Amino acid sequence: MHHDPSELGLNGTRDCGTFFLDVMDQFTPDEVVVTWSDHPRTTNDSVEELIEKSWQDQTRRAQDTARKIFNGQLCRLISHRCENAHLNLTLGPVSFREFIGTNATQAYIRHLHGPEVMADPLGVSAAVCTSDGLIVLGMRSSNMIQYAGRIHPVGGTVEPPARSGDSPDPFKAILDELHEETAIPPEKVSSIVCLGLVRDRNTVQPELIFDCHVDCNVVTLFASAATAPDAAEHSSMVPIRDHPGAVVSFMEQHFSQLTPVTMATLLLHGLRHWGSGWFATARGYLRSVI
Repeated sequence: MHHDPSELGLNGTRDCGTFFLDVMDQFTPDEVVVTWSDHPRTTNDSVEELIEKSWQDQTRRAQDTARKIFNGQLCRLISHRCENAHLNLTLGPVSFREFIGTNATQAYIRHLHGPEVMADPLGVSAAVCTSDGLIVLGMRSSNMIQYAGRIHPVGGTVEPPARSGDSPDPFKAILDELHEETAIPPEKVSSIVCLGLVRDRNTVQPELIFDCHVDCNVVTLFASAATAPDAAEHSSMVPIRDHPGAVVSFMEQHFSQLTPVTMATLLLHGLRHWGSGWFATARGYLRSVI
C-alpha cells in the first residue's frame, strides 16, 4: 500500500516527537533510485575548526577506552523526492570525521551556519522480523559513540560503492549490516521493503527505515548473532512480540531506553502491517502518556 504524500503535511515533514518523518511509503529495491553527486557540503573556517576539535576529542576518548575509530567514507544525503511511486535520493561524499563534528556531537551548528554544513550521512535501520513472530532489536554496547546502552535497530550507514561508476545501494547496505551484526546471510531474507525516511530529532541524521523478514526463528537468530563479525556492537539482542498491542506496550515501558530511530522503526513497521489507524492511535497514545 502506498500512502498519499499529502498525509505528511507541509513540505512532506511530520514532527513525531523524537524524530521527524520526511517520507512514509513502501518501496521495493527497484523503487529507490540513487543519483550520485560529487558536490561537497558547504562549510567555512569556523565549522571546520569545530569538526577538528570534536574529532580530536573523540580520538582521545577512543584511545582511553581501547575503542576503534577511523575516518571512513560515508554517503551524504543531499536531497530526496517522491515521484511516480519512487523515492529518488541524491547522495554525495562525506567522511565519518565530518559526521562526528556535525550531526553526532554538534547538531546545533545547523542553526548558526545553515543546514548545508551538516554531514547528514544516510543511515539504514531495520525491523528484523523472525519466522516465529518476533521483532528483534539490539542493546547497544557501552563503548558506542552514540546512544551507548540504548535499544536500537540493526543498522548502520550507506557507504560509497567499491567500484567507480557504481551507485550506492541502500538495500545492499542494510543486508550487509544484518549479516555483520547477526551473521544472517542475504539468502535467508525472505522479504525486505523500505518504509520511509526519518531524521533523529537530536542529530537530524537522515535514516532509511526497512522491514526485513528472515527465514529463521528467534533462537536461531540469537545464536547466529553471538558469532557475527560485529557482535560487539550489541550487549544483547532484544525481542518484541510482533503484535499491535505488544509493540505499543514495549514502546511505553521502555521509552527512556529507545533511540529515536527505534521509535520510528516500530511505528513504521506498525503502519505497514496494522494500518494508518494504528499508527495515528499509537503515536497519539504514546505522546499522551510519555
